[in-house]
Amino acid sequence: MAFAFRSADGNPRDLPGLAGHLTSLKPAVMFCAGPAALDAAVHATSSVPIVALDLETDPLRSGLLRSLDRPRTNVTGLFLDQPAIAGKWFELLRLALPKAQRINLLWDASTGPRQLSAAKAAAQKLQFDVDTLVVRDEGEFAQELADGMRRRPEALVLLSSPLVRARSTAIAEFCLRQRLPGLSPFAEFAQAGGLMAYGPDARDYYLRAAAFVDRILKGARVDELALSLPGQFQQVLNLRTAEQLGLVLPPALLASATQVIR
Repeated sequence: MAFAFRSADGNPRDLPGLAGHLTSLKPAVMFCAGPAALDAAVHATSSVPIVALDLETDPLRSGLLRSLDRPRTNVTGLFLDQPAIAGKWFELLRLALPKAQRINLLWDASTGPRQLSAAKAAAQKLQFDVDTLVVRDEGEFAQELADGMRRRPEALVLLSSPLVRARSTAIAEFCLRQRLPGLSPFAEFAQAGGLMAYGPDARDYYLRAAAFVDRILKGARVDELALSLPGQFQQVLNLRTAEQLGLVLPPALLASATQVIR
């Protein structure tokens, strides 16, 4: 068995060419991490089975799948319920910051609009006033984050994307320098000094994606493999950071955490 790996190295604009090249190799199955990679793969082939790990796309509204139980396309894999997880993010943020109003959202535009729409709707329900910081590649983070501080935000919420996850440590360090509470879907952010994280265990997701690939290689039909949604989430709180920011986190928030960094 042979494996071919291709990466855009932080530049999503390269993904269509990479997907086309992989398709030309006539693989038995393709694995894609993130919505930009999945979109490139879907446009490159309608016949090669595709296993996706996509934490940002609504697979039904986007037309990727016709059914959660029987996709009936060449795509299956692991996805998230965007309205549900976005609602949880802002519930946690309201517990930590009961008086906050001005929130910056950091959004990777290559993930598409659905995650952003869900986040804005969830923030509005809890009376947050949001401003969106838009990035499209690795080189835009520093300037966009710096420009966003002009609005004097009271918190930063990172929307999910592979590009954002790869910058978790750098963004956490930025938040510490700016004394800015931050929330991310990725545990690495809180572990690097961000205030908190809430999302699925990404490592577990990769293992579950590998199980999809294995089943296809053993003869399962991709159009009959029900997609997977997470049932368990990690909630990581960095108590050291909270103390540096002068925040006293409520007992209910601490009690619900799966990991507290002290």
